[in-house]
Amino acid sequence: MNNMKLDVPEAQQIPQFMKIIDDLSVGNNPYLVGSAGTGKTTLGEKIAYALFGRAENDGKELPFTIVNCNQWTSPIDIKGGQTISGYKEGALIEAWRDGKILILDEMPKLDANTAGLLNDALAKSAKEDAIIFNGKNDPIVKHKNFGCIATGNVIGKGASGNYVGNNKQDASLLDRFSGSIYRIGFNESLERQLVYPVVVNICLDIRKSILKYEGKEAGDDDTEDIMTLRTMLNLERAYELEMKRETGMKDEFGKTLHKIPNGKTLKDALESYFLAMNREKAEHIKSEVNLEGLMNKYKGSVMKPEFIKEYKRRIG
Repeated sequence: MNNMKLDVPEAQQIPQFMKIIDDLSVGNNPYLVGSAGTGKTTLGEKIAYALFGRAENDGKELPFTIVNCNQWTSPIDIKGGQTISGYKEGALIEAWRDGKILILDEMPKLDANTAGLLNDALAKSAKEDAIIFNGKNDPIVKHKNFGCIATGNVIGKGASGNYVGNNKQDASLLDRFSGSIYRIGFNESLERQLVYPVVVNICLDIRKSILKYEGKEAGDDDTEDIMTLRTMLNLERAYELEMKRETGMKDEFGKTLHKIPNGKTLKDALESYFLAMNREKAEHIKSEVNLEGLMNKYKGSVMKPEFIKEYKRRIG
């Protein structure tokens, strides 16, 4: 892991980035905890690329393998075993053998007994030439570049009010991540870097109003309703498409885009977002942030040149 290359523009905006890199470099197992949509899994993927000195989406084999943890995740998924089509190697074994980063996405959703299969390997993350056994009981020697990152909405000591699908994990498993647990929450500087100004400003106003309504602190992401980076990026995609049509830009094939009756708009996307919220609460927040006024301005004559300028900056 000596080829580290920070070809990740967001690294400077993520205070935990280098700490997680350092953990993996010395054989510790980082655990990223935070609300849905705060970018935990994406952060794990970016770190894997940086750790191996690679640019994202370079067309090569992925430097990580992901286990999408849930109640149906089986020992076969982790250590390997027989399936209808023959023997299938587990994700842990592949990462251990090939020197990849194992990302345990939403680890607390694992059944505690299944999660126990990880204990032996995660206790040996820092040990050179350590051996574990796959589903055929074959000994597998650890590659020097193996690492593990877990993510979760909760620490692993049981469900929370907003995340009821999580299981209480054994203390022995959680001990494997001790000293390397990171809270991944709202990151306004990163959000402002990644999201169009018009969209991010609306979204941040909505978030502040939600937190105020729920009586939460400014950085509290354990809310009943939430405005996350993932939501912002979803809204941004609708906004970009709408504005490319509004300004008559060309698509990737050189064809001029035109307005389409009933095409998806930022306003549509925001209305959809509020549908999932209690009606009284939604109306209160819309009023407080003056959503109607914002919706009447975001694609006006003053804002179109601003969009074109930002779009061109992004594509270089």
